[in-house]
Amino acid sequence: MMTIPGPVILDLNTQRDFLSTDGACAIFQAEKLHDPLRRLFSFAHKMRLPIVSTRLHHQQMPDPQRGPTRMVCTPGTPGYQKMPFTQLRRRQEWPLDCGTDLPVEGFRLAQQFIFDLPNLNLFECPRLDRLLSEWTVERFLIIGCPLEWTVRTAVLGLLQRRHKVAVLSDCLGMWDPYEGDMASRQIESKNIEWLTVDKVIEQCRAVHPNRTSHLLRAKNRTVQANTHGITKTPAKTRGTFRI
Repeated sequence: MMTIPGPVILDLNTQRDFLSTDGACAIFQAEKLHDPLRRLFSFAHKMRLPIVSTRLHHQQMPDPQRGPTRMVCTPGTPGYQKMPFTQLRRRQEWPLDCGTDLPVEGFRLAQQFIFDLPNLNLFECPRLDRLLSEWTVERFLIIGCPLEWTVRTAVLGLLQRRHKVAVLSDCLGMWDPYEGDMASRQIESKNIEWLTVDKVIEQCRAVHPNRTSHLLRAKNRTVQANTHGITKTPAKTRGTFRI
């Protein structure tokens, strides 16, 4: 069992078919999510917050205008790809299969895990289900879409697994405003916390106000060491961010 002492961002289906205005099944007011997501991922990168991401794999969805169903997020198409600002350089991608193996070193070698999903229920991915069931996390920060399906399932499933859950209201997308509002009301009745990107940044900086400067100094020491042929990473750069 892996223990993650700080918060983990659970990033759900932030793919081009949903978040691009010209995507095959764009969510309602998709462009409004771009700036908050950019700020959150930029901050997470600087503070080394672990990120668990999902990516739908060849999913059949209703047309946004209530027309016939269409296939979206098909591998090899632009719509399958995650939005560029939601991908970190230090990431590990897990293909769609029935495996349940996970790295024993956790997030020490990669800051972001990206799991392909067979459908909108993230717990039907065996490897991801194992991570969410067995790993101990201080708190999950949930973002992404669609609110009325994957987000709602994630919140309810994590609560059943006795995790603490916070939802970032300015980083959630819904396909249908009415169904999204109903899903929001359902999860509001549970024991979760509603946050915004600004609030997350404020909380993190309040707990570790000098974290960014420490990481920058550690990075500079690494660069200087590599200049002299030393490749060992300083101890302060190892591990995950603690809150």
